[in-house]
Amino acid sequence: MAEMEQFESVFRKHPELDPTGKLSIMGTSSCNAERMNAYVRRRNPQAPEVAEAFLRLGEQYGVRGDVAYCQLAYETNGWTTDLAGPAWSPVSLVQGVTEEIIETRMRILYLFASEQSLPVAGIEAAGKHVAVLERAGWRGKVRCWEDLSGKWPGRGRLLYGQDVVAMWRSMLTWRGRGEVMMDEQSDKRSGHSAADPAKGRVTGGGLDWSSVSTEEMRWLQGLRLLPNPAPHPDRKVTWAELAELLHQWEIRPSADTMERNQVLLKKEG
Repeated sequence: MAEMEQFESVFRKHPELDPTGKLSIMGTSSCNAERMNAYVRRRNPQAPEVAEAFLRLGEQYGVRGDVAYCQLAYETNGWTTDLAGPAWSPVSLVQGVTEEIIETRMRILYLFASEQSLPVAGIEAAGKHVAVLERAGWRGKVRCWEDLSGKWPGRGRLLYGQDVVAMWRSMLTWRGRGEVMMDEQSDKRSGHSAADPAKGRVTGGGLDWSSVSTEEMRWLQGLRLLPNPAPHPDRKVTWAELAELLHQWEIRPSADTMERNQVLLKKEG
């Protein structure tokens, strides 16, 4: 019974998701700048290469910069539509996607998701955003991307947040011309090769999920129950995959059996 309770806990917790199952606005990015730029430029070769700024400023504010990048790409149809964003803070692409524009969006996202003071000091332009969100009752109350639906665009698009998250998930799993494998991101951040066994790296299918893996994921791997290639932790499990995992769990050798086998092997040796 204790083993089954531990097994069930794997499906109850997730480091990237809110308890509701939605994707939290606050958090770390899962995608690298090269992949982000390539993903959008496959449709619009003239799209500005601003992914690095989204990641850097997102890290400063604690906001998922890669999802914020998808948000603006979604609003502008891949940087082909001139105006985007809520009515009280639009973006004009005529002047280009500047760091100021990106940081403004990071501030707004932070104010939606957190009731704390802004983490970057010396900001004068945030006052109007705070006032708008407080009047609407949204300040610090909109913690997930899906909950931005009907709020951020100002035009009541019911699936706005879900569409942004869907685009982000598509970017994470994209396999196409100009793609950059996810393990390259971790190599650049950590400064070592994915083949370095001393670092305990775990990769699968070109995707390095070591930075977002949990104790439960490592537990599954230790029991040899994690599929190969390993799926990204954010990907939903299908019924077929769940059935396979339950079957593997059921037929796995028990600890007593493994211990007896080891004793027999030693005797035979």
